Amino acid sequence: MPQVSFQSSRPQPQLQSPQSELPKARRRPRLGLSCITLSGVATLWIPVNLYWLAFVSGSFASAGLLFGTLILACAILGWLFPQNTRIIGVFSIILSVFSIIGALGGLVVGALLGIVGGALCIAWAPATSSASKASVNPKRTKRAKDRAASARTREQSKEKEPSKNAWEKWF
Repeated sequence: MPQVSFQSSRPQPQLQSPQSELPKARRRPRLGLSCITLSGVATLWIPVNLYWLAFVSGSFASAGLLFGTLILACAILGWLFPQNTRIIGVFSIILSVFSIIGALGGLVVGALLGIVGGALCIAWAPATSSASKASVNPKRTKRAKDRAASARTREQSKEKEPSKNAWEKWF
């Protein structure tokens, strides 16, 4: 009995996500997240060195531990979820400003790194891939072109025919 092969001779298309088409450098804001990570470490430096004073009443060292940990958590979440880097950037800026109260902002260097890193994360946008460019709705673009063309023709027809009122104003 002859053997039957169920495999097709045609090559099967491989499905790829638009994210995999992007170069690795544009998948996440590395510089901004690195600044936020360094900010979290710098902000934690003072409270960790003053851990014996952290739980004394009236001490702001526990607030420094809290803010430094939250800034570091923002950085880790930014590395894990790059699609949410804008909101993470906003939170890191807010926490960096508040860390000045609890830990002197990591001797102010941590606060500045957090603000700069947060701003870089807010400004970051992934590069558009060819697949996302092709997903534009052609009907919408056609309608927009038709509206622009009709507006141009209306303007041109108004320019060609001067109104009688314009002549009357001048003479």
